[in-house]
Amino acid sequence: MKNLNIVILAAGKGERMLSRKPKVMHEIMGKPMISYVVERAQELSPHKIVVVVGYGKEVVQAYLKNHDVEFSVQTTQGGTAHAVLTAERLIKGRDILILYGDVPLMTANTLKKFFELYQKTGQITFITTDVDNPKGYGRVIMKGKEIKRIVEEIEATEEEKKIRRINTGICIIPWQHFSLLKTITPDNRKGEYYLTDICSIAHSRKIPIRAYHYPEASEVLGINTRKELLDANIHMKNRILDRHMENGVTLLDRNIYIEPAVQIGRDTTISPQTFLMGKTIIGENVQIGPNTVIKDSLVHSNVTIEGFVVIEGIEVKEGARVGFFEWKKTLHHKNRKR
Repeated sequence: MKNLNIVILAAGKGERMLSRKPKVMHEIMGKPMISYVVERAQELSPHKIVVVVGYGKEVVQAYLKNHDVEFSVQTTQGGTAHAVLTAERLIKGRDILILYGDVPLMTANTLKKFFELYQKTGQITFITTDVDNPKGYGRVIMKGKEIKRIVEEIEATEEEKKIRRINTGICIIPWQHFSLLKTITPDNRKGEYYLTDICSIAHSRKIPIRAYHYPEASEVLGINTRKELLDANIHMKNRILDRHMENGVTLLDRNIYIEPAVQIGRDTTISPQTFLMGKTIIGENVQIGPNTVIKDSLVHSNVTIEGFVVIEGIEVKEGARVGFFEWKKTLHHKNRKR
């Protein structure tokens, strides 16, 4: 997808998180949510990824410094269209996929299908979804298969607020229509430049706006509160557990915590209350007892860990047995063998 640039909006503070750190730096299964969005973007192999930063930009930039992205700074919170326009000098000449740093559950497969639809039409396209309670979201006003306009909650009439089809914000804008963003004005109650206003502007000029409707709302919506953060952690935890079971790992309960980078071999059995963290690698046919914590360690095949064990930063050799209540930790010698 070398004709595609990706812009990730990550400038917001996240007022409802009640936190001093940038919203996108809150963690999902052990790593900031922005990292998931960057990883999915990289899987599309675009020409360039630009992250728009603002509040707490030093923290976000420091975390992403080795992630092969470029940065654009939004110095004032002028709205989503304003955020995209700050990146104009970095994305000229190519179509733009706009993602959000607080939407960590989006899968690469969903993005690829979205892009495939766009390739067929070449039109401005937004991802929409339906929710039971649309409060707080922009409502999508359709005309047939096209989007007529998207109205933000604060601007919506009582009748429009009843609409359950909402805007996720994720969209693709062909470069030839990028200039429409410059015609957006802040004539609204927040005094912001809404990216969604591109729909009504395009409609008035007879430029079609397509909708890509995605039924799984939890995957395409942003995280705005601590409760939504918890829900996202649970969703991601179960997704990770399912992936390991599909790959031949036996889990004795869902009350098991496995971070995304952990690797586990086939025929390994894991008991409840186990935490596998960091860059841990577990071999095949390993038996892990309950209440075990393993972090940044290498456990070879055919190992038995009886339970109530903490292992951090070490290597456990093949066939070893680790007894109950043992604590094995080293900060400097990750190749030490048990």
